[in-house]
Amino acid sequence: MNKAIKTKNQISQALIELLNNKPLDLITIKELAKKAEISRTAFYNNFNNLDDVLKYIYQRAHKQIFKEKYSQLEYVYSDEHILDMISFFDKNSKLLLVLIKWNLIELIAKYNTEIVLSYTQHYKNKFIREHAFYFISYYHGSLFNICTYWIINGKQESIETLFKIIKEFEKIKFIQKAI
Repeated sequence: MNKAIKTKNQISQALIELLNNKPLDLITIKELAKKAEISRTAFYNNFNNLDDVLKYIYQRAHKQIFKEKYSQLEYVYSDEHILDMISFFDKNSKLLLVLIKWNLIELIAKYNTEIVLSYTQHYKNKFIREHAFYFISYYHGSLFNICTYWIINGKQESIETLFKIIKEFEKIKFIQKAI
């Protein structure tokens, strides 16, 4: 692991630890650097501010689960997408719950939208490209919100049960269209 990645990881871990006890707006760069055991200069060599650290943490976690799958429009409509979203929330629930605690989930949702938006510009469907934000809100936002609710409520349902619930909602949507 190169030095820059190691430093970014130290900073990321330190920020998550600090967020367990206090909101982002009360955390200073000085405090974070001390917790990460780096200099302030090392922080600024890697990030501009704390929001950049959060974005880095989120993007790294997102890439581990979703990789480049959003490059294919079919993925958005797939069961694999649903399972990946549930898995993402399951594996990152501690981080996401801390962000929810300090009302930062909207910031994370914004980062998520930015990632997915970058892929929609390459889809062949012109309507989706022209209305990408609405497309993401409709197909991706609902899953994001369901999974957020799931972790807030202590993941009472298993991953398999949550998947079945989501699939049942999809069936209801299609049945309603037919009526």
